Amino acid sequence: MLYHEKEQETGILMSKQELYQGIKGAFPIVLGYLPLGFAFGVLARDAGLSLIQAVSMSALCLTGAGQFIAVGMSKAGGSLIAIILTNVLVNLRYALFAASTVPHYKERLSPAVATALSYGLTDEVYAVSMNRYRTHRATASYLAGLVFTAHLSWVGSTFLGAALGHFIGNTEQLGMNFALPAMYISLLVILVRRKSELYTALAAALIALLVGHFAPATMSTNFNIVAATLAGATLGVFFRD
Repeated sequence: MLYHEKEQETGILMSKQELYQGIKGAFPIVLGYLPLGFAFGVLARDAGLSLIQAVSMSALCLTGAGQFIAVGMSKAGGSLIAIILTNVLVNLRYALFAASTVPHYKERLSPAVATALSYGLTDEVYAVSMNRYRTHRATASYLAGLVFTAHLSWVGSTFLGAALGHFIGNTEQLGMNFALPAMYISLLVILVRRKSELYTALAAALIALLVGHFAPATMSTNFNIVAATLAGATLGVFFRD
């Protein structure tokens, strides 16, 4: 009985440590989400969304680029169907992200837990978690800490932007529009450790630039994101050191 209690205490302690590591791992994501979420809140209110609508979008959609696209198209008079279809296209990359996490989750997390926590799967959460899985096993506690901390920072910063943004006006003057690319660059530096990964990243970047430049005007301006994601995922399978 004593051994069983000690084993339970050890398991609880390890879960707490993993949760703390997840919260700690979300710190660089939070630094990027604070200015970016604030900027989204400002733009959402400028596009005519109420405070509740802006915060609800961040809480329920949780897709930074897609949210910016949605409020931009809404302000420009785009139809609801066009906004939804554009978001589906831009966010197709998450299907690839989720598929690549299956080998890490299938033996450690139940399908229900993995599905619930994958709701918070973003580019940044994916990058940080996959970097950790190189040296540690996936745990529900770590992923929960990472996902909920990142999610709360995004929702909270959106609230601040929507509530206080009218005091600032143009967020670009403060350089907030650079928050997203700066965060992606930082995450890329963390992830790239081998030549094959560097080649894949450079090839995906080149494809994104080429598709973005030569794509027809009638095509979504964010199709280059999808093209680069598909190309990067495919090249990553073939590039080996």
